[in-house]
Order: sequence, then structure tokens, then C-alpha cells
Amino acid sequence: MFLFNCRPLMSCMTDVTKSTYLSSGKNNGIVKPSQYSTKVKHQNGTICNGHLNLKPWKKNLYSNEGYPDNYTDKSFLEELRKNLHVRKLTLLEAILGAGLITQRLCIVVIFALSFYALNCNLISPLFLLISTTSFSFIVYLLLYENCKTIPLWLMKSAFAFVISGYVLSPVLKTLTETISTDTIYATTTVMMCVHLVFFDYGVSAVIVSTSLSLNAALFGSICLCSRLQTAFHVFVFITIAVQCFAVSPILLSPIKSSITILLSFVTVTFVLCIRVSSLMSGLFILTVLFINLMCPYYFVKWHSFKDNIYGPWDEAIVQDIKIKDFHVD
Repeated sequence: MFLFNCRPLMSCMTDVTKSTYLSSGKNNGIVKPSQYSTKVKHQNGTICNGHLNLKPWKKNLYSNEGYPDNYTDKSFLEELRKNLHVRKLTLLEAILGAGLITQRLCIVVIFALSFYALNCNLISPLFLLISTTSFSFIVYLLLYENCKTIPLWLMKSAFAFVISGYVLSPVLKTLTETISTDTIYATTTVMMCVHLVFFDYGVSAVIVSTSLSLNAALFGSICLCSRLQTAFHVFVFITIAVQCFAVSPILLSPIKSSITILLSFVTVTFVLCIRVSSLMSGLFILTVLFINLMCPYYFVKWHSFKDNIYGPWDEAIVQDIKIKDFHVD
């Protein structure tokens, strides 16, 4: 007695019977696709009776059943946008923008020259104090001529600074005496570079930090105090530092950058530099040319190659939703 599996044989007989019935049904004009048609799932849709039925593709992963996860329709790139927020600048606008950096650089150089003049006794500290304070007061009157009287808070702040600065001058004179002069000069140079990098030039950027810029400049000024001769020299030097780094941004804020203001800053600083050292004046002019001519030129030139793309692949931005007040009885 032989034992065998009859399922394959029965399956073949069933397929033959179905094919025979379908062929006879077509010949007789009788077709019942609901009973004998097969459905095969395709990766982009459903194949029914040999035809591919595709559902419209949507930009929602959960509603695209049958599509692969990385599939995109032609309509996906219809939302592509290029350089939406790019502003094209002219060469003159770029030069004026770089002029703000040059103004701050000139102020730092003038501050360094004032320390050199006090340290080498090239100028009287009293004369330097009177001249710088008078200049700041005149600039304030010219820029804020609408104010008929000086604000009371400004007078209080100036009086408090004069008293505290004069009292603390002997302490600042001996604060960093034990540190070597080379370390003091190196630290001050680094702090001034930090001041220039993080200064607020009117551009909203992550790197901008007004407090860091001001504190770095004042820290560098305090480091230099121990190299001066007397406490009165220290008081004058700290007063100049506050005027250069704390008062000047407030005074120059209403002034818009222009070629006249830029040339005035560069001329005054160059004249002061050339009286100290021809090498220093040459380095200053080269730095100004690099900042105000080369950098704006290449900025405008390379700006034309900017190609930012925006589309549906960007991160979604959640807008503020205002919910109306409702009452529940």
C-alpha cells in the first residue's frame, strides 16, 4: 500500500478546472471577475485584473499606503524656492557696512595710543582728561541737540563714576603688578580682539554679545593700569577707557555710516599713529584697506553665487496660535 500526499494533485486539478471554466465563460460571454479575479499588491498601488490602480500621492507619510517611504511625486518640488531672504548689496553699501568695523578699530587704536602717551609721559594726564571729556560732551550736545537739559540720571552716573574711579585708582594700580609685562600686553591684545569680534555692529547674529564685548575691553584696560606711574594716571586712563568702550557706542548710535565719518575716523587715527611710529601707521592703513576695500569687494562678488533653497523638507515652524476664550456652562 502506497502513501502519498494528494494536495499538490488536487491543487493542479483545481487550477485546471478554473482555467477551463473561465475560458468557457469568455466564449459564452459570461465573466464573473468578483469571484475569480486575483489582486496583487504593488509597491505603488494595487494591480487589479492586470491594471495598476494608484491612489493620489500626498505629502503625508501615513496616508500613502502602498508607496515606499522615499517616494516623492512631481508636485513635491513645486514648493521649491531659492534665495527668499537674500538681499543683494552694492559695493558702496558693503563698504559702508565695513566702515562700522573700521570705526571701532580706530577707537581701539586711539585707546592704545592714549596708554602709550601716558606711560611714556608724552602728554599731561590732566590735559588728556580735560580734552577727552570735553570732546565727549561736545559730541553729546551736537547729536542730542533736541535735549535742552542734560538728563539727571546722566549727571548722577558721571558723578558716581568720578568718585568711585578716583577712590579705586590706588587699588587698580597695584592689582596686576606681580604679573609680567609681556603677559599683560598679550592679555590686553586678546581682550581687545574679543571686544572687536563680539561688538554689536547692528547685525542680528548669534555671535553678538554687548556685555561680553564691554567686559573684555574693560578687563584689558584694568590689566594695563598697573604699568602706569601714579594713581592719577590710572584714574585718567580708566576714564578714557569708559569713554571709548561704554560711552562711545551710545554717542555714535544715532550716526549713520557715511564716507565722511569713515574718512574722519581714519584720518585722525592715522595722524596719531604716524606721530608714534611709521610702522604702526603703515600696518593701520593696510588693515583699513583690507577691511574696507578687499573684504567688501569679495563679499559682493561671492554673494552672487549664493544659492539657498527652501521647500517642504525644511523644518516646520510652529506659529503662535491664539485660542479664543470660551466658557463652559
